[in-house]
Amino acid sequence: LTRKFGMTWAELVQLNPDLKDGLKAGMVLKLPKDKVGDFEVRNSLVLDKVNLMDSINVAITPKIMFLLPFRLDKLNLNDTEDTEKIIDNRNSLKYSLGLYSGALVAIDSLQSLGVSIDVKTFDNQLNLAHTKQLLQGEQLEGFSAIFGPLDVPSLKETAVQAAKYNVPVVAPVPAISDISLENVFFSYTEEEVLWKHMLDYVEANHTDETLLVIADEDNKKEKEAILKRFPTAKVVVVKEEEKNIGINRDKLQTLLSDKVPNWVFVESDNYQLISSVVSILNSFNNTAFDPLSETNKDKVYVRMFTTDMNSAFENDVISNTHLSNLKFTYPSVYRQVANNSFVDRYRKRFGDDPDRYAVRGFDLVYDMLLKLAYKNDLIDVSRFVGETEYNGNKFNYERKGVSGFYNQSSYIMMIDDLRIKTLE
Repeated sequence: LTRKFGMTWAELVQLNPDLKDGLKAGMVLKLPKDKVGDFEVRNSLVLDKVNLMDSINVAITPKIMFLLPFRLDKLNLNDTEDTEKIIDNRNSLKYSLGLYSGALVAIDSLQSLGVSIDVKTFDNQLNLAHTKQLLQGEQLEGFSAIFGPLDVPSLKETAVQAAKYNVPVVAPVPAISDISLENVFFSYTEEEVLWKHMLDYVEANHTDETLLVIADEDNKKEKEAILKRFPTAKVVVVKEEEKNIGINRDKLQTLLSDKVPNWVFVESDNYQLISSVVSILNSFNNTAFDPLSETNKDKVYVRMFTTDMNSAFENDVISNTHLSNLKFTYPSVYRQVANNSFVDRYRKRFGDDPDRYAVRGFDLVYDMLLKLAYKNDLIDVSRFVGETEYNGNKFNYERKGVSGFYNQSSYIMMIDDLRIKTLE
């Protein structure tokens, strides 16, 4: 314990007098908040920090199945122009190619470290019947893990069949379903976890700022979560009519403080509402606001937050300059990737920069293969290996009963000076 916690026996006993009588099962130990040893704590359990790069066993040969919808049944590969159009118009195909291209670079990277990998790749065509046919044609008990599929019906079928042989299935994209099998790894962090991370960040950094909430009818859950955490937050009424949706600018002005900064949560999936709110908030905002300065009398500072960074916030009608002025802050499953060895490898192989799906494909598969090269049992390894982080994603899988393993990791991001920055 003293080696693990990086402290002396006397310091440990001083905080935990009962240790004088010996360590007993179920005992809860107190540690100084700033104490960091070669461990991390997850759900009150002390886990060793494992350096996966230093723990590779080259004698292990992981066998991986990729089951993704490449839609070869829809493509005429002899017609380049038509193929490119189909790829652009089909998200499932775009995601698959991105994920798989990143995965190929991850496989190359592991092989350069001396790990041999047995890979089988199938096109499930986004079709449940075809997925069943593919699974029936393979001896699943020989696989270390299955990556995919993307569609929920096929994912569920794969999980059911793979569970018979205790083969883990990694879901690379959001997958909300009634799957309740312990062999599924849900890699995409759930919305509720993202909400909590955002609210934890605001709570940890909030002092005397005025908090406001702007949420439409479809985002009641988010609004309630914010008000439960911050009961004194002011609610800005959203007027929703058949063809119009928006807020009253004059009423908003009465709620904004000119004495302290204003932190405003905007919760909506409606790009028209978001665009209107962003424009209004920016019109009030004085980016040079200093609450201690007499010259800032009657001036207002606004910072914008959301607990759900959905695609509506990325609509072209919303000004990135305004979002930057408002220091728009949000939770995210992924972060921006700078030039590094992965990006160089990807460019060398594919002649272009990786998109976020390629980054995710690399990070997911690299993490999976490193764990399998440490011990060829992903389920067992995930019980004692804590958070791992790579280029644009991090993973911290926690088991929920018999419902599988769920990623608990996320980032807090902010747009500032027209750049996306990682806050934590």
